[in-house]
Amino acid sequence: MTDIVPLVKAMKPLNRETVSTSIMNMICDYLLKKELRPGDKLPTESEFSQQLGVGRNSVREAIKMLSSLGVIEIKRGLGTFIARSMSPSIFNSLILGLVFEQGTSKELFELRLLIETGAAELVIQKASDEELEKLEEANKLLRETVESNVEDTRKRLDLDIHFHHTLLDLTKNPPLAKMGKAIYTLFFASIEKTVQLDPTGGWKNHQRVIDAIKRRDKELVRKVTNESLSFWSAIIES
Repeated sequence: MTDIVPLVKAMKPLNRETVSTSIMNMICDYLLKKELRPGDKLPTESEFSQQLGVGRNSVREAIKMLSSLGVIEIKRGLGTFIARSMSPSIFNSLILGLVFEQGTSKELFELRLLIETGAAELVIQKASDEELEKLEEANKLLRETVESNVEDTRKRLDLDIHFHHTLLDLTKNPPLAKMGKAIYTLFFASIEKTVQLDPTGGWKNHQRVIDAIKRRDKELVRKVTNESLSFWSAIIES
């Protein structure tokens, strides 16, 4: 655990115009530099305030912002600590920013293509043949639901997304998997439309990707993923 005293002494006074944001950015900077690590205890409001030459209200506001993002945990009677695990809420501001950005259909297509081809290539490198059966199982659930002719669009959507989440998990890269799953929320509405308009297309395209991955052929993976997203691309352009 990081020693609080040297950390406090290393702090420098901040620009008062953006005090709360500066404190928040400073703590995030310490995290990036690994001078703070998950589970480390932060200085008290009083220690922050005295060393930085700012009011306690500004410190308190910064702590609230970091807490809302899931970066820190406040434990009553114990103090304030860097969170030990990444909270999904960390990505909320990113996703909202992307929503308001309103990227073009081409940009959204490029984003999804990058995520899916990148994930598939990592799976080719890292996943065993036995682990790839998880993709087959996920796609089988979707296929069986579609072939049952049950009109449950939400269930089909959930199973379609489950397949992509399984692919991300098989990358064995937790940051990529968590970020990818968060970004996928941008695609829910448009994927739901494809599920409605072409119920069988989803599992058939998934199977093409699975087959390419099993062949350990990255070039083929890129090709079939690009082709499989063509119908979805037409949906988001409409």
